[in-house]
Amino acid sequence: MTTASARRPGRPRPGTLTREAILAAALALVDEQGIEALSMRKLAARLQVDPMSIYHHVPNKAALVSGLVQAVFAEMAPLPDGSGPWQERVRGWARAYRDLALAHPHLVLQIVTDAAAASEAAIQISEPLYAALAAAGLPPHPVIHAAGTLVDFVHGYALGASAAAAAAPMSDHLAAMDPALVPTMHRVHAEAEPGGGFEAGLDIIIRGITR
Repeated sequence: MTTASARRPGRPRPGTLTREAILAAALALVDEQGIEALSMRKLAARLQVDPMSIYHHVPNKAALVSGLVQAVFAEMAPLPDGSGPWQERVRGWARAYRDLALAHPHLVLQIVTDAAAASEAAIQISEPLYAALAAAGLPPHPVIHAAGTLVDFVHGYALGASAAAAAAPMSDHLAAMDPALVPTMHRVHAEAEPGGGFEAGLDIIIRGITR
């Protein structure tokens, strides 16, 4: 019996299955179907390999998610250098993180709900944000709280934007309601200037840090 004929169906040839290929397939699966769809069996089917062959590269699902966090957050866009105004450094960080979160909203949801993944992601990308906030003159505890507020804001924006793609905007729902039931909301939305969104929220947070 030859080596080729002895190889089990679905078992990759030596050297053809790599950790990088596994992570790329896992990320594609998560982006398409959500983190709940990520399993070793489904991943093996996508890669057309025996599920057991994946365990030679990634020991369990937790390690797989950890690898995804590392790979995705390594793609975060370059940030402004440390010589500019702290406000622009904070804006640059928030925009880069927003773009990353919008590109992979299902993974962001996992980060929000998984303490281990959240801690790993925060350590990987937060040094420039902490440095900018420290340059604003904040003491240690306010740096931590301000960074947490910015991260939560970006998470909320990205998750909201993802959900909004499949739902009617708030303005449509308000237009269909009796203004007497929600008079303040009706008035504010009617009088508000168009635009804003992410940048408006970022302005509010930065003004709060400034004070």
